[in-house]
Parts: sequence; C-alpha cells; structure tokens
Amino acid sequence: MAKLDPNKFRVSSALKNIIGKELITDDFIAVFELVKNSFDAHAAQVDIFFEGIRGDNTRLIIWDDGKGMDREDIIKKWLFVAYSAKKEGTEDYRDKIKSKLIHAGSKGIGRFSCDRLGSNLTFYTKRKGDNAKINKLVVDWADFEQDSQEEFINIKIKHSYVQEAPYENFKHGTILEITGLLERWNRDKLLTLRHSLEKLINPNQENDPHGFSIYLNVEEEEEKDREEKAKGEKRDIVNGRIENKIFENLEIKTTKINTVISKDGKTITTLLEDRGTLIYKVVEENSYKELLKNINIYLFVLNRSAKLSFSKRMGIRAVQYGSIFLYKNGFRIYPFGEPGQDTLKIDHRKQQGTARFFGTRDLIGRIEINGNNPLFQETSSRDGGLIRNSAYEVLEKFFTEYVLKRLEKFAIGVIKWGNDGDLLDHEQLSPAEMKKKVSDIVYHLTTSENIIDFNYNPKLIDVLQDRTERSLKKILGNLQHIAEQSDNQLVAKEIRRAQRQYNSLLKAKEEAEKGEQAAKEETRKGKDVVKQKETQNLFLKAAIPHDVKFLDNLCHSIGMYADGMHDDIRDILSEAKKKQMSRNVIVGAIKNISYHSNTIASLAKFVSRAKFRFDCAKMRKDLILFMREHLLNVSSEIYKKEIRIKFTSEIKGKFVCEFRPIEITILLDNLISNSIKKKARNFIIDVMSLTPGMLKVSFSDDGQGVPSSVRDCLFEEGITTTSGSGLGLFHVKEIITSMKGSIQFNPDYKGGAQFVATFKRKP
Repeated sequence: MAKLDPNKFRVSSALKNIIGKELITDDFIAVFELVKNSFDAHAAQVDIFFEGIRGDNTRLIIWDDGKGMDREDIIKKWLFVAYSAKKEGTEDYRDKIKSKLIHAGSKGIGRFSCDRLGSNLTFYTKRKGDNAKINKLVVDWADFEQDSQEEFINIKIKHSYVQEAPYENFKHGTILEITGLLERWNRDKLLTLRHSLEKLINPNQENDPHGFSIYLNVEEEEEKDREEKAKGEKRDIVNGRIENKIFENLEIKTTKINTVISKDGKTITTLLEDRGTLIYKVVEENSYKELLKNINIYLFVLNRSAKLSFSKRMGIRAVQYGSIFLYKNGFRIYPFGEPGQDTLKIDHRKQQGTARFFGTRDLIGRIEINGNNPLFQETSSRDGGLIRNSAYEVLEKFFTEYVLKRLEKFAIGVIKWGNDGDLLDHEQLSPAEMKKKVSDIVYHLTTSENIIDFNYNPKLIDVLQDRTERSLKKILGNLQHIAEQSDNQLVAKEIRRAQRQYNSLLKAKEEAEKGEQAAKEETRKGKDVVKQKETQNLFLKAAIPHDVKFLDNLCHSIGMYADGMHDDIRDILSEAKKKQMSRNVIVGAIKNISYHSNTIASLAKFVSRAKFRFDCAKMRKDLILFMREHLLNVSSEIYKKEIRIKFTSEIKGKFVCEFRPIEITILLDNLISNSIKKKARNFIIDVMSLTPGMLKVSFSDDGQGVPSSVRDCLFEEGITTTSGSGLGLFHVKEIITSMKGSIQFNPDYKGGAQFVATFKRKP
C-alpha cells in the first residue's frame, strides 16, 4: 500500500456504486443518459439494439454516429470522473461553431449509467478522419466491487487499438456494448422503453439544428410487430424510429396558451389560441429577468374532444401518458410529467376549488428551458428533477401566474366548467356571453403596468355588436389605454374622437328617454302630442318614436358604423407596431374612421328628429322628396339658429332610385356645415333639371366663397378652407360617385359658393 497522505482525500472503489447503480435507479433513465451522451457528441442518429432477449445472454448495444473519441479524449475526459468538458467549455471550438449546440448533460457521471444496465461494458470509439484509430475499452464493473478498501483510481480499465470493430459500416462515433444485463427485457418492457423515449426528446427541438433521431431495433420482436400492424395497432410496435408528436396532434383540437420569455430575458410574450384561432397576444416587460430567460411554455387544455383524440391516436388515456413535462436544452428532466406526479403543485392548488382550477388530469404541456441557463441544474439523481433554488421557485410562481391562471380564465371563465369536472363544449355559451367574457379578460390584461404590445381577435371580443353601453365604454377605454402605453398619438386622437361620438350618442339617448317618458305621461292624460303632415311621409318634427323595433334598428346602425371605426382603429394599431409604418394603410384607415365618425355624429344629431330606418340597407324612394323633407323638417330644425335653409324647384315629377338614407344625410349635413363655417346666412337647394335617367341639383350659399387657390383640388382628401379635417367634401364626392353621379364647384357663381351635383339611375 502506498504511503498515506494526510493532506489528500482518498476515494474508495465503492464510489462506482454510489454514482452508478445506486444513483441511477431506473433502467429507462440509464438508457436516456447514454442517449443524451450521443446527442452531446453531435450525433445525427443513435441506434439502440437488443439481442438475445429470449435467453440468458442478452446484449444491449447503443451505437451513434457522433464525433467519437481518440485516446487523449478517453484519458482526459471519459476516464476523468465528474469532469465535464461540456460544462467547462473545452470541446473543440470548430464543432461549437458548426453546430452551436447546447449540451444535454454536464455532470460528468452519465457514463456510469452503464453500471445500472449490465455488469460488463465494451465500447468502440473512433474520431472522424481517414487516419483515425479505433479505440477499444473494456470495463468489468465487478472489479470495483471486490474490495472497498481498494482505491478507485487503482482499478484497471483495459484499453487497446483494433483494426476493425465487430460491426459493419462503423465509420466514426461510439458503440457501447453492454452485456450481463441485470434485468430481463421482454416485449412489455421494450414497449415501455419506447414510449418513455418518445417523451425524452422535446418535439420542438430548437437545440437540434441538424436533426437527431433515435431508432429502436429488436430483431426478435419484428414478427410480433407485423402482427400488430396487421391489426391496425400503432402504439404497440417495438421497432422503428422514435418520435414525439403528441403536442402537435392536440393543437387543432383544444385551447392552448404559449408563453415565451425572450432569450435576453427582457420580455414575456403570451399567445392564447382556441382550436387554431388567436384569441389574444400580449407582450410585457419581464420583472424576473435576473432569473428567468430563454424559456418557452406550452400548455393545452384536455377537454373531452382532446381526450378522445388523444386516446384514439396514442392508444392510451391522457392520464396514463402524463401532464406537464420539463425539457432542458431539448431533453426531458424527470420526474416532471410522470403520471401521478404533481411536481408543479397543480393538483394541490385544485383542491382549493375543483370547479375553478385545473388539475394535472385536465392539462398537458411542456416547459422548455433553453440555452445557457446555469441557474437551472439537474440533480445528480436523474429522477430528482431540478435543484430547488431561488430560480426554480420563481419558475414555479411564473408558471402559475402567467400561464396556468390565464389559461383558466379563458377556458374555465369563458367556455365554462361543468359539475362533472370536465370542460363543456363551447356551444354552452351564447356568442354574446362569450364575447363579454373575453372582453373582461382583455380588460384585465390591458391594466397591467408592464404591457408593451397587445393584439386580439376582433371577431371574438368585438362587444360593440352586443349593443351594451358598458361594453362599448370599456372597449374604448381599453383601446385608449393601449394607445397611451404605446405612445401612439395618432391612434389616441382617433380613439378620443370615438369616445366623443359615444358621449354624443349617450346624450341623444338620454334625451330620447326623457321624450319617451314625457310622451307616456301626455298619453296617460289623453293629450295628442304627435301630429303628422301628409307630405311628411318619411320624417316627423316630433320627438323620436319609442317602439322597440325602431330603437333596435337604430342601435344596429350605430353598432355597424362603430364596428367599422373599431376595425380601422385596430388596423392603425397593427400598422403602428411595424418598424416602418405604411402611410397608405394609416391614411386609408383615418379616412374610414372619419367617415364612420361623421355617420355616428349624424345619427346622434338627427336621432330625435327622423323617423326612418338608419341602417345600411338601401331604400328605393323619391330622392327629390327625401332631400326636400330632410332639409325642411330636420335640417331646418337643427340649424335654425345658424342658417336659413330653402328648397326650390320648378320641375314637376319624381326621381325614384336606390340610395342609403344615412349617406344622403351625411352629404347634406357636410354641405350645410361648410356653409355655416363660411359665415353663410342662407343655404339653398334647387332642383335644376330632371330626365328619366338623371337629376341635377345645385347647393348654394351666400357665405365667404372658396379661395381660387384650392378650387382645383377642393374634393381631395385633406384639403380644407374651414379649419376642418379636410374630409367633408371628400366624403360628399365619394357618396355621389358611389351613386354613379358627379359633383363640381361652380366657379362662375357670385356672392358665395355653389356646388352642382348630378345623380344618375344605375342601369
């Protein structure tokens, strides 16, 4: 025995057991460790062979086509216990540049998984290159167990060079040949290994730039495989390539949330989808950036449809497959996801409210920790998960607050949760109820102080169509909040305009309600407060009628135009997020917003005077009569303190055509408003000529006229002589043009301004 040194530790040969079979207590995890070593060796493929499984001399072979090792690598790395070149960063720099691969393991003890599987190891390894030699290493693990007094470093390992390995087509890589297997590997155990390997590799393998595939090969099970295939069984096949596809299969059938912490840790992006349709996307500042970065989380709801689909495709119930898996640099960390495991305390939380919270039986998903994340370290015991440090505790909290709760708020709060503990179908909620629920979720998200950007699906949360004041006010408030946070003044201005129009509508509604109450009181007293003239067959001077059908049509019209304005605001928001905004898109959206705003303003202004249907449907009426009655019975009342309105015509006859009442209302309102701004005292509309196919009408005032400098471009967007938006006359021309007509300014008219419009019947 060598002289003992009191200044040094001694290491017993029993260390082999501690870091081998006693540390790795599961055969499947032992295989996983060896497969991960192949991945770290830059292998594109690893083959797992089992031979002689029917007898007592079963042999396990793990063969990869990685970069292999030479004698120096074996001495400095493989035989150096607990040393990891992966962790130290001493791998060949050329390999790093080529693959940019983050390693799956870094403990330096994964090689001792061989001890868990069998008593003897023979491995062949060869570097790439024509002149590279084949190294052969033979390890008898029993040599370490004979005398625990013997020091670990004194146990001999047999190394040699060989001309050829006993395997055909071995060009480079490593072949592990394990004999004296400690456990029997029958078909059931091989199938379990296969299914476990399916879950080993992350299906979204971003750490795998060149592709990495695993094949299981057991010749003695091929005949049985053929029988199972003939029966149509897919799951009970031993041989072949091993893939993880379950998550992608679920995406089209269920509700999914995807939360991503950026690689630099600065932002958190969350996308919520329902059966392939985006519900919302939110980008926030990451308040955990010191601990959490480069993390991707996918979480799926297992509703009835998803569970049935899972069982059909996988041949196993979802509860038997597992729940929330955790992957670090592409490889699974145990025991996350194992059936019956509650590593993330999901079931513990569900006990506080079974109808309000999800349990592991209701969910399936994965947490991906990518890149260089040294705070997340796997325990030496490969089935012990991650070391419980501060970063891990924050990860658990983040998963619950940013992922699980948001998924619950939609899938339980919107789609509902049944008494039987399973999700009900979406049809259990009416469209209006669902929109309202989603709107509440959006509202709560937009109140976050850390929000950077926000998108949502307007088809699902456009509560403007619900015709409720509370929803309209809330959605406008949300949009205003987003605009202010994104510092987009253009969008904020347009939303403020919409809010002003909304307030005008509220005021008109209040006046209508007062008028309704007064009318009821007068009716009760037997007084007739509504009189009609025979010529006023389309309009009334009296207060707004209060029948439900009329009010419903009015609300529908307001909703339609507010809806259009809302869509345009959304387009501007979307465009504003781009680094280079398209001027044409933004200008076009602003034009549309202005038109919709004018429409809503006109509705609000005339709602207490008019008794025709303010909707988008066309009507076929006498256009001359419509304009005459509108001017004399509505406009004259509205503007009686500002301008005198007169209608003249020497022409007898009618001009019956199709038109939208609201468009003619906007046309007249814009022309009258311009005249008032130009200090006119009189506004005159005169029917100049009438033929079966054409009507010519002039609109004149005695105001300040139009400067000659703008007459040639008077109808272009943005041109104004009244300090307005420059869109009034532009909209007038668009309306008349849509009716196949035209309008011109008369430069020869003296004493004010005159426009001559021609209306044509469509062929």
